[in-house]
Amino acid sequence: MPLVSVIVAAYNVERYLEVCIKSLMRQSWKDLEILLIDDGATDRTGKICDEYANIDSRIRVIHKKNGGISDVRNTGLAQALGKYVMYVDGDDYVAENYVEAAVSCAEKHQADIVIMDFEEIEEATGRRDKWSMQIPRDRVMDIKQIPELLITVPSPCNKLYNRNFWQSTGLMYPLGRNYEDLTMTPRLLVNAARIVYLQSQPLYYYIVHEGSIMRSRNFQKSYMDRKAAIEDILLYFREEGLYETFRDELEYLAFEHAYFIPIKEILVYEPRSLYLRAFREYISEIFPKASKNPYVKKSLSSKDKIMLRLMKWRLYGVMIILSKARRQVDIMRHK
Repeated sequence: MPLVSVIVAAYNVERYLEVCIKSLMRQSWKDLEILLIDDGATDRTGKICDEYANIDSRIRVIHKKNGGISDVRNTGLAQALGKYVMYVDGDDYVAENYVEAAVSCAEKHQADIVIMDFEEIEEATGRRDKWSMQIPRDRVMDIKQIPELLITVPSPCNKLYNRNFWQSTGLMYPLGRNYEDLTMTPRLLVNAARIVYLQSQPLYYYIVHEGSIMRSRNFQKSYMDRKAAIEDILLYFREEGLYETFRDELEYLAFEHAYFIPIKEILVYEPRSLYLRAFREYISEIFPKASKNPYVKKSLSSKDKIMLRLMKWRLYGVMIILSKARRQVDIMRHK
């Protein structure tokens, strides 16, 4: 039985999948299984999965009808054999010590969840942004001790999970909508007694490319799914009697994922969208003072703080000009 199961979501990622798989095959930690989940891809993704399964016996391939990323992650968890599970998206890649660093940390601390830094790389411009948190590293904690853990990036891809812990919660990803991580990750963090933030450089590399950008441009679906995710997690915390305890953290999550991120996307790609007002009105309705949240003030970069002021003053034209100018500069530097 492998100690670690790495679950790879693979849907129409033929351009990137081989780099992803090779980065997992080269891991310094050898005691692992690689679950390649072909979610009904219509390009060469499934064939590439099969080819690499013939090369490396640690690779298992699951071909399934297209069901979306939530279904992929649920399927992977159900099929995993390892003590620990990790998730990788098929268009991303990882450092050679990605698994070893996470497993060593988990074994040392008997962790339920290990959180790691990651780096976001924009394919078109070459811009690289590192993500980290200003909280203690390499020590056991829970969200009651360190509430800031709740505002970690929701993606499961920079985390390791103890499989028994996850299965003991009975939690599964909700089917049929995007932003499923925003619903799942806070629940897992609430239930975890032993969380560790790994001391290391970024080990996961998230590639932002045209395909991933296009998936976020359906602003009607984005609005509905983001709103559903926020309402779902707020309801969960109310039912658990934890809403007031973590109100600041929940307000920040709502602000970040149901206002700040989608507004910036709309202004760049579809500035006349009616959903510009819809997102603004939604956050004003549920958290009217969200812009004064302590995490908003502490977490935003100086550039994002400028953007926030422009949003507040509704100077969207200036925001569009600045966003496009920055993107052009990044593209020129990349050439």
